[in-house]
Amino acid sequence: MQDDFQVVIIGGGATGTGILRDLALRGVSCLLVEKDGLASGTSGRFHGLLHSGARYAVNDPHAAAECARENAILKRVAGEFIADTGGYFVATPEDDDDYIATWTARCQAAGISIKEVPVKEALKKEPLLNPEIKRVFLVPDAAIDGFKLVEANARSAARLEAKVKTYTLVTGLELKNGSVRGVYLKNQVTGQEEFVACQVVVNAAGSWAGCIAAMAGIKLNIIHDKGALLVFSHRLCGRVINRLRPPGDGDIFVPHGNVTIFGTTSVIVPSPDDHQVTLREVSKLLDEGARIFPGLRERRLIRAFAGVRPIYQGDAGETGRQATRDFSVIDHEQVDGVHGLISAAGGKLTTFRLMAQVAADMACKKLGIERNCMTDVIPYDADAIKARQKSYSFLCQCEMVTAEMLTEAVKEKAYFTFNDVRRLTRLGMGPCQGTFCTFKAAGYYHGNATVTAAKAARLLKEHIQERWKGNRFVLWGDQAQEMEITRGIYLGTLNLAKLESENNAV
Repeated sequence: MQDDFQVVIIGGGATGTGILRDLALRGVSCLLVEKDGLASGTSGRFHGLLHSGARYAVNDPHAAAECARENAILKRVAGEFIADTGGYFVATPEDDDDYIATWTARCQAAGISIKEVPVKEALKKEPLLNPEIKRVFLVPDAAIDGFKLVEANARSAARLEAKVKTYTLVTGLELKNGSVRGVYLKNQVTGQEEFVACQVVVNAAGSWAGCIAAMAGIKLNIIHDKGALLVFSHRLCGRVINRLRPPGDGDIFVPHGNVTIFGTTSVIVPSPDDHQVTLREVSKLLDEGARIFPGLRERRLIRAFAGVRPIYQGDAGETGRQATRDFSVIDHEQVDGVHGLISAAGGKLTTFRLMAQVAADMACKKLGIERNCMTDVIPYDADAIKARQKSYSFLCQCEMVTAEMLTEAVKEKAYFTFNDVRRLTRLGMGPCQGTFCTFKAAGYYHGNATVTAAKAARLLKEHIQERWKGNRFVLWGDQAQEMEITRGIYLGTLNLAKLESENNAV
């Protein structure tokens, strides 16, 4: 039987698309499959922090050193997707002086650049900070657009003839004589099923990696660690702000575009699909965050969401905040006697490139290919995901999304949702949360013959419902008033509840 591809990669997050790009640059024939849209899992549900490593310097020094090195590499090759804001670690009056001393020494040992900043100077630059903070350190943290990074990985690989299948479910693995020989797939839009033959399968399914391993009779111990995050309607800070204490709940603020993302919590959940935020989590985060930014409860919240971290611990180990944030790449031939199957588990988005390199090295060794990784030296072609600006007519004024950007977001996509568009353009992610732009985008796609009227109506309904999932846990004050405006527009003027949607995608 002739192989369709040398390698099939399962999972369309940062790690999976990173492996795809790495292998494609080495000339390996590869296919990536993702059950949803790209970056729909953990890679699209985090605070967007490009770690300096300082957060892990005390409890996880190996992961801290990796973050420091990868931070520098990504700023060099993926600078278009990074806002190099820098970051402050701030100590409040109740934070332990002994921990601060240990932290500074461990940062230096891990190669992390830190510089103490006078408190008065820090307060001048970040005036909303707690005026009682006692020490401030500058670190090379940054904000990274994970959505665009993932898309750039996929498009870069596609230009090298790699293939990507989104909304495609892996239903099984083909094993013969202890070797993986291919994957069984099902298109979740059309229902079409197919078998793809290959020599190597790389399981990069993140929180769902255990489910894929189980198809080969392998138990992969993935801990599902849910983290809740809040989105404020404006930038509270110009830099990433971390609280200088052992990692805990509610101690990271990351400025993104016109908003601020704040988190996070750590709750072990039974399923990777369990990313429901609770009111208790929202309240706890606000209480913790107020120690850094007083009056935080009075600031306007527009959204709450959660991601599930995939933490790999082998057969045993710590969970939650005490678990390592390092990654593992597992050769199941060595561990379980299954040839041709590799799993990449754990880690953080900051270290995705290194994780992909290790997985790609392992895959190439199995294929007998001797080619070096080039992702640390070849920059991304940012123009590949940029729309050519022909006008300044904004369909989304909160995030300045133009018609050209909407066109570029669905380029060469046979099927898409507004979530796919949102990840690339930030449509509906600003202060109005889609109230004044979603219907314009639906009309644009229909008016340009991209979709039928029925599908445009379905896109509209699905996106408003998706936005509601994150809005409903922060409905007080100004946000509650805005939701009534949204209800009036969509349920009243547009009569959304009565709109008919298609059963089949167009």
